[in-house]
This record gives sequence, C-alpha cells and structure tokens, in this order.
Amino acid sequence: MLLVVDTPLTGHDTFLSTTLRLDQPVHLPELPVRILTFDDVTVLAPLLPVALQGQAGEEWSGTLLIPHGARPPAIPEDLAQAAAEAGVDTGRWSPAEARHLLTFLAEAGSASVRAERIAMIITTLGSRP
Repeated sequence: MLLVVDTPLTGHDTFLSTTLRLDQPVHLPELPVRILTFDDVTVLAPLLPVALQGQAGEEWSGTLLIPHGARPPAIPEDLAQAAAEAGVDTGRWSPAEARHLLTFLAEAGSASVRAERIAMIITTLGSRP
C-alpha cells in the first residue's frame, strides 16, 4: 500500500524514514513511513503492516513529521568556483531559486553551453544589490 501525497515534496531526502500522523480514514498517531519522491509524485510507504478501511483511491489526511528538515541544494564545483571568483554568495539563494538555477544548469547539453549558463547565472546574480 502506498499513500500518494497531493503535492510532491521537494528539498527533502527521498527514502527518508519518518512518521505520519494519520487522521483519516483512521486515526493512527504514529505510523512509520518511508518517503519516496519521484519526478512528479511523492508517495509514503508504511513501514508496518496497516489495514486501512476504504477503497483504493480514497482520500486520506494526516501530518507528516519530518525531523531532518530540508536539505540544502548542492552547488556544483564549477558554479561554486565561478561564484566565489565573482564574489557571488550562493548561500543567499532561496531553496526555490537554487533549485531553479541548478536545474537550468543541469540541462546544459554540452560543456560550452554549461559554461555559458554559468556565466549567465553569475552575471545576473552578481548585479543584484
């Protein structure tokens, strides 16, 4: 059995084990689950056998307790070096901004395109107050 989360989780380690306080369809104050985040969906896999009443596809509600917090995005070495040389503080990027920029960079098809994108990121962010 997998519980599909209505909004995919981002910024958290996938395969992380944590606790779900399930409110509906049954009340379970501490259900250990494993978070499985894929490209566009997050599911929770209970780590203990649990019999939930209802049918497949029925809605559920609860609170996911993630004690580990969000993981900081990993800045690739080439981008980190260019940022340091230009005096751009990558630590000031919001998690959403970092994910956007790192996705933009990761989609570069060749080394020359990657270098152009790094230069574009540094130029744009270096001109911010």
